[in-house]
Order: sequence, then structure tokens, then C-alpha cells
Amino acid sequence: MNEEIAQHLQNHNVRPTAVRIMIWKTLKDFDYAFPMADLERLLPTVDRSTIFRALTLFVENDLLHTLDDGSGEKKYCICLEHTSLGLDQRGQHCDDEGKEPGCQHLCLDGQCTHHHELCQHVHLTCSICGKTFCLKNQRIPEVHVPEGFQVESIQYIIHGICPKCAHYHPRT
Repeated sequence: MNEEIAQHLQNHNVRPTAVRIMIWKTLKDFDYAFPMADLERLLPTVDRSTIFRALTLFVENDLLHTLDDGSGEKKYCICLEHTSLGLDQRGQHCDDEGKEPGCQHLCLDGQCTHHHELCQHVHLTCSICGKTFCLKNQRIPEVHVPEGFQVESIQYIIHGICPKCAHYHPRT
């Protein structure tokens, strides 16, 4: 398991130290977009600044992306991998000229896609427990913006009540 994680980190230009492997192994178990505090609670022996630096490195190297669900806490979400999308050899990372340094592009059926577009999925935030869940198979609908407007990021968040909270707090 640790060897697989080490290879995964290396594939994303992250040096696989023991602490980074431990952090990645822990955060892979989250089934929701998590705040750093949740990771800190599970790793009490790891310094807060070490966790923060690892999360920042993971974001910079396209392992995680961040989102603002309105809770006031930055949340982290594991980026989609082309293997999780069921892609075969046609889904290869390309060497597109003009891309940002460190930016990954993925060629799907001859179309070159910016890696971050693969992370643009719908999120559901529970207004009771505050957890944010990823709908990784639900892409953000295309929105046409006015000519000249430069989009920097896209987040699509639906607020509601998760099934667990709905069970304990039914609406009348």
C-alpha cells in the first residue's frame, strides 16, 4: 500500500516522505470534502504546519483541489484521476505547448483537456452537519460568460440536508 502511495505521489512530482504518505493514506479515507481540522484530529502526532504544507503541496501538484462552500473553512477534495474516469490508453497526458508550468493536460479522444477541468464537479453541502460531498461524476454545467471575461475558477455547490441529518432532523 505504501509503495503504491509513494509511486502515486512521485507521479505528481511530490517527494514521498513518510509523513506525506501517512497524510495521503489518511485523507484518501474521507468520503467528503474535508477541512484541515478533520485531518488534524485523525493525525494528532503530526504538527499542524506539516499538515498544512503537505496539503498545499498536494494542491499545487494536482492531487487535491480546494473549495469554498460558504462555511468559512477551506475544504479539500481529491482530484479525479483519469483512471477513475474509466479511460483507456486514449486518455494520455500530453505535452501541450503554452500550458502553465506544472499544469497537466489530458487528451481524451483527441481533445486536450486542462487537468483542473476534471476536478470541476458538483458539490453538495449539508446545512446541518456542514459536510460537503463531491458528486464526482456530475460535471458542472457549461455557462457562457461575456466575451472578455476571464474565468479563474468555477465552483458549483448545492446546499441542502444530507440523508443522515434528514433522518435525525425530519422536516414537517
